[in-house]
Amino acid sequence: MEGMQVSAPFRRIAPVLFALVATACGDEGGKLEGSVTELIDLRYQRTEAALAEGTLAVSFVNTQGSGQDVVLKVSARVADMLPDNEYAGSLDIDLAQALDDGSQRGSVDRSVLDEPVRPFPPLVRGNLFVKSLPKNTGDRVSGEFSVTFTNGTDVYSGRTIFSRFEAIAP
Repeated sequence: MEGMQVSAPFRRIAPVLFALVATACGDEGGKLEGSVTELIDLRYQRTEAALAEGTLAVSFVNTQGSGQDVVLKVSARVADMLPDNEYAGSLDIDLAQALDDGSQRGSVDRSVLDEPVRPFPPLVRGNLFVKSLPKNTGDRVSGEFSVTFTNGTDVYSGRTIFSRFEAIAP
């Protein structure tokens, strides 16, 4: 690559292209997708992933004064899926799976200041995939999720939310 000539037009647009790629790949935030976006704002500033007490949670967060708004949190009980406490590999989780106690493996929550708390309905289908598990502060976790809520009379009934993410363990 030494001695490679770069045209003048490319030198002018290279910084712009670099900025676009860096923004798309970093944890600069974004917006979740799906039909729920017609009802509520699902833009976020950063994504966090944590594994505690057998539950994996991916949170899409906005800073709110000295606190934070959890725009959306996708959680899954995974203790029974981990071969041992040292496991840090990938997981492909069926969020709608019924567990022995009758509850679902996964859940979706939201906690935003000055907004009434409305629980999301149960999932008719849902998936959370992570390439690795967060074990230490600063670990990067990439993956994707998608959920479809059951039909019914709830405002979110039959609607969807999905996204790819790059999260950091807090």
